[in-house]
Amino acid sequence: MDSVKRVYVEKKEPYAVSAHRLKNDISNYLGITGVTKVREFITYDVENISDSVFQKALGMVFCEPPVDDYYLDRIDLAPGTRVFAVQYLPGQFDQRADSAVQCIRFLDENEDPIILTSVTYVIEGDITDEEFERIKSYCINPVDSRLISLDKPETLVVNYDEPEDVKILDGFKDFETDELRRLYDSLSLAMTFRDFEHIQNYFKNE
Repeated sequence: MDSVKRVYVEKKEPYAVSAHRLKNDISNYLGITGVTKVREFITYDVENISDSVFQKALGMVFCEPPVDDYYLDRIDLAPGTRVFAVQYLPGQFDQRADSAVQCIRFLDENEDPIILTSVTYVIEGDITDEEFERIKSYCINPVDSRLISLDKPETLVVNYDEPEDVKILDGFKDFETDELRRLYDSLSLAMTFRDFEHIQNYFKNE
């Protein structure tokens, strides 16, 4: 098996509704008239998959050949083209990636792929750096998404640090107000001190 495989999937011109809509928004809503073309690619990074199943998945999972084109690892870009990629924040559910994993398991139940998706935007035309930043801001919802590197990752495996043991606060229900206040200040909690006192009162009554 190879390491990470990347697939860029783009709607063919007659079906590129989302890209056409974004170009109109850039012109009519943002007032940026120098953009001549917008291309939008759904990008799949795939790891832990055999070459044979990956080849099957290209035309059965990642794209629909009648309406999509796909490119492996890279896309050819005209000089001066602006490019950026947007991905869900860690912890956000990626339905497209999850669906791809499930479909690949239908192809071969022994496969256990790791898949991450993103959207790569290609902006053609004569625009300034400030206009490009405005386009990026328009496309990125900071609540659930982030700007990511255009480079293909070496691995999709994420190793998380072992969480610390949960602290036990002996005598919490008997803390005096000053002691309770010091504890509250040290914990940087997303609640008011009144809420913290309410929690203490709850344990007093238990």
